[in-house]
Amino acid sequence: MPALFWSPITRLDIEVSTALASLSIAYSAFTCSAERVRRTLHQGVEAARYRNLLTVWGFAAAVLLPLQLVCAVAVVSAVAEWPARNVAGRARLYRHVYSSAVVVLAAAATHALGNFTLSRELTVASAIPVYMGVDGLAVAAAMMAAGERSAARALLQPSAYRVESCSMIISMGIVLLTYAHLGMLIWLSLPAAIGLQRITTRTRLREVADAAQTRPMTEEAWLIAANEVVAALPVAAIMRIDTKEPAAVGAVAQIQAGCDAIGSLGDNGLGILLLDCPALSADALANRIRMALRHHNLEASVAAAAKPRDGYCLDDLLAVCEAELIARDAASRSAKPSQPEA
Repeated sequence: MPALFWSPITRLDIEVSTALASLSIAYSAFTCSAERVRRTLHQGVEAARYRNLLTVWGFAAAVLLPLQLVCAVAVVSAVAEWPARNVAGRARLYRHVYSSAVVVLAAAATHALGNFTLSRELTVASAIPVYMGVDGLAVAAAMMAAGERSAARALLQPSAYRVESCSMIISMGIVLLTYAHLGMLIWLSLPAAIGLQRITTRTRLREVADAAQTRPMTEEAWLIAANEVVAALPVAAIMRIDTKEPAAVGAVAQIQAGCDAIGSLGDNGLGILLLDCPALSADALANRIRMALRHHNLEASVAAAAKPRDGYCLDDLLAVCEAELIARDAASRSAKPSQPEA
């Protein structure tokens, strides 16, 4: 693609491309933990669906830069995103290359508008539908070629373009600030992109919380998500429930908060991940779950641990929960009346 649309490069082009590339690297560095959580949660429900924010950097580059630099920005952004995409070392590289190639194709089509004698305002306005149209058609064509027609039909739903539309708005802000010679202010796009990424992560957790009413997350997915969430957020909490009764899942799901994620921990029962949940709130929710389980005549112990009160990593919180469960089980056994000897 760069060979087909070769054009001279100015010093300003290099400065803008360096700014966009550095923004993409900073974004990936700041959001890697939360992005890994979101992609981990996708694996258990819709493994084929991936959303990234490459459009933020790709569209701005397509409007502002020669195509060879557009490709360079896309490649740098994709490489910076790879650690977040490669959850537990199981990501498929060809899917990542394919997603990046779609950005390059859409950017090439957008950049081609510059060959027409259009005004700056008309070029920017027409670039938006061209970019999104080529992006959607490329994804749909790949899905149809792979026989994933049901996934391709999902592209017809407006919800499939919410994140893309928000990414486009942020990218348009970069373009307008650059045209206004306010290059330093394009760094304002970084907190906007980070905020959008956090919104998508929390939305995904809410979706998983709803799905958990009938099917908890797998043990592996829950542990990865919990580890990344506890490491990324200044305040978080987890709960352990030592029961494997299917009825307990429904009882817990009825009172769980909107951002909770329930996971099956195998022989260790259930785990609940709580975002932005301080220690007092976690303890109160644990008491509510204990009462709900008693109401359903379900025998189970519940323990809660919160960051930073009980530790700063998932292993610390799990250890606190395990110690509390052992103490509660010992207290429960000692409270039971002993059977008289025959």
